Amino acid sequence: MADLVLEGSFGLFGTYRIFQKITLNTGIFPPGWEGVGMVAGHMADSVILSLIFVWPDIYSKIPGKGAVKGLLFGLVWNFLVLIVAWIFAKAGSEFMKAYISLGSGHQLSLLFLHLIWGATLGILYNPPKDAQ
Repeated sequence: MADLVLEGSFGLFGTYRIFQKITLNTGIFPPGWEGVGMVAGHMADSVILSLIFVWPDIYSKIPGKGAVKGLLFGLVWNFLVLIVAWIFAKAGSEFMKAYISLGSGHQLSLLFLHLIWGATLGILYNPPKDAQ
């Protein structure tokens, strides 16, 4: 949602529409279901990856508190996504080839969005006292 609301701001964002075209062109979802598939996929990813963030062995190793901890998680996550995308693009994934071919403005937008997600996690998560 943030991507659509901020589309065009500072020459950034708008990645949702780009990914919608990529999913249509690569045939990941049936025509007309690109948006539903992307939203459902990102919602599932957000929940699963949030569980990684709150896992005590992970959470306790991330420096900082609250939003800072979340920002660092989002930053690391963004770079892991790029590494995995590069590996799968080299292995032949058309979707990942398109993903890593996005221009610097779109890559920066994705970084900002992952930082927003991470900061939100950091702000909303209230760990038990022994996990801090």
